[in-house]
Amino acid sequence: MCFLSVLLLTAAIGVLLLSMTTTIAALNISADERRELSTDLTLWQKKFGNDDHVRTVTASANVTHNALLGRLKAAKDKLPALRAANPYATFSHLTKFALLTDKEFAQFASEASPGVLPSPGHLASAARLNRSAPVGGVIVDTVDWTTPPSCVPPVQYKGKCASNWAIAAAAAVSTTHCLATSEIINLSAQLTTSCAYPGGPDGCQGAGIAQDAMRWLVSQSKSLCAESAIPYTSGGTGSAPFCSDNTKCAGTISLRAGPIMTMNGEDALARQLQLQPVVAYVTTLNNVWKMYTGGIVSWCPPTVYVDQAMLVVGYGTEAVDDGTKSVGFFKVRNAWGTDWGERGHIRLQRGLNRETGTCKLAMYLAYSVLPSSRRSDATAGAIPHTPTMTTRGERAPTTQPTIDVEGA
Repeated sequence: MCFLSVLLLTAAIGVLLLSMTTTIAALNISADERRELSTDLTLWQKKFGNDDHVRTVTASANVTHNALLGRLKAAKDKLPALRAANPYATFSHLTKFALLTDKEFAQFASEASPGVLPSPGHLASAARLNRSAPVGGVIVDTVDWTTPPSCVPPVQYKGKCASNWAIAAAAAVSTTHCLATSEIINLSAQLTTSCAYPGGPDGCQGAGIAQDAMRWLVSQSKSLCAESAIPYTSGGTGSAPFCSDNTKCAGTISLRAGPIMTMNGEDALARQLQLQPVVAYVTTLNNVWKMYTGGIVSWCPPTVYVDQAMLVVGYGTEAVDDGTKSVGFFKVRNAWGTDWGERGHIRLQRGLNRETGTCKLAMYLAYSVLPSSRRSDATAGAIPHTPTMTTRGERAPTTQPTIDVEGA
């Protein structure tokens, strides 16, 4: 037998053994556990089986029923460790991404390339931001920019396109404009994905940076399109179409949003959130994000890099341990759809590491400066745009977040 034939036979045997191992692992369970897993799998398929990304992954991998049972069991076995590391959060083996392998999930979630973001040391410090802190420097107890009616655009689902960077950027700049003018807009995430890097890589390949996209949006202030004019389609196709001629939208939106500022640190983030939502990068390539369903996350596995841009939309506290303890958190809006997490959001514990934040939330922060008529001016001592201070239970005006004063 020639060497090539032996090599091919060896490879075939290896594939067969791997397949047998997967099947045996799925079948090496009691009849009761198999029935329970089968019931769970049916529930999962009913809820997420029509999701374009999930269907594409499982179809391309030619995953058998037994293999899916094996994946489901593996996910379920991870729950105790996740709950022990995050006592204030909830997790499930029946989330949208729970049955994806680590490699499959990374293909969906990974965006930022290592080394493309600036060193945190080059970003503005908390002390620098304190110059323009609203409310006389007081950090209020609770801020939530998503309370209806809200300036923040709806939660989106990025689908098969690695476009979190564009979605977060468009949402942030849209919100800044709304806060400055009281005009609610929703800038096109598709336009941002396709056009922020003219002549550059496909916007769905994960090479985009939210800060760059925000700068591009501000530079195009007289010719931007709304989501209704150029709707998001890359989530279904997995690729960004050629940049369309956005001059057709000229005059429809006269954007009011200032330069893009960067900073880092939890204190800086909390103070800026009293003025507006803030773009942040986080680390999501782990089982915490894959299987999260609600509550406050305290821990992510250690890693050097962040991988995805999101919009921080508030912060607050929650009573835990039967009301004997209060835990602070930041509320973060993802772009994985409303059927992930807390209707598209995750809460990350605040105060564990004020420099980097939980899951590195506070390392890379960016916002578009509110126009001078709507932001605080430390030099003049005036604060034209001060978030409304409310006692608990009061409704805030349209263009202001819901805010509670500490001790109210």
